[in-house]
Amino acid sequence: MTTVPSPQEILTEMGLCSPATIEVISDRVRDRDDVQVLRCQRSGVIFLSRSDHLSAAQWTEQSGFGYWSAGAREDVLASARTDDERRADMFGDLVRNRRWLDVGAGVGGVIEQLRSVAREITAVEPQPQAREALLNSGYRAVRDLSNLAGEQFDVVTLFHVFEHLLDPQATLRQVHELMSTDGRVVIEVPHARDLLLSLLKVEAFMAFTFWSEHLILHTRESLTTFLEKAGFRDVSVQGVQRYPLANHLRWLHSSEPGGHETWRQLRSPGLDQEYQAMLDRLDATDTIVATARV
Repeated sequence: MTTVPSPQEILTEMGLCSPATIEVISDRVRDRDDVQVLRCQRSGVIFLSRSDHLSAAQWTEQSGFGYWSAGAREDVLASARTDDERRADMFGDLVRNRRWLDVGAGVGGVIEQLRSVAREITAVEPQPQAREALLNSGYRAVRDLSNLAGEQFDVVTLFHVFEHLLDPQATLRQVHELMSTDGRVVIEVPHARDLLLSLLKVEAFMAFTFWSEHLILHTRESLTTFLEKAGFRDVSVQGVQRYPLANHLRWLHSSEPGGHETWRQLRSPGLDQEYQAMLDRLDATDTIVATARV
């Protein structure tokens, strides 16, 4: 049986952390009291003290749509529509007339948005009910990357998947092998330098966001390092802000999420866009997105 390295071992092997630079920032995560949250003071990466509470098989054992706190595919699609529309807007031209592989596709929100754009779409989704929903909707869907050995794709996307992987570098190497010459990979992940974590240090937000299934929260530097060591080149990382100023004000005022919905009177398209632009300049967005070439 192969032993999967811990997040700290992975980051140390990548040259991103060393024992002398690591501090404990939380003694627990929101769903377990036996997992600590650590931060590397040098690289800024946030990671869990262990990963042996998870297994590669856990995703294949999920039942229903409980992971998304939903009862049906339509509920999942509705809850993620804002993100899926934003991703479709960002990457529609990239997948146009290309062979596209979406890894960790869930119920297919983003591929539904771009169904008529890509030349071919393949989804990787280990959770059985979500994969069955994709198949029933007419998509080609497989359980894992090993089912695609020998195939070639022009674009591979991983939207909020990379932070869940037990062995992210091994997965990146698999992805690299499946890509055509001059193929493009897109990885979207939560950002370790999120304003609420880095500058504001909102304790309620930290207690809410640290989770036993988010093994590593990346910075621009760490995400670039992972991609380059897996053989990718021309890495570019940009900041994206999923939650606007109203959400942050709610956290500061009430220590609660959901301000972007309950305080919609504090929002406008211009304000939301400018707030994202400012956070991107500060490298403090809640999300980062990397693109790279083979």
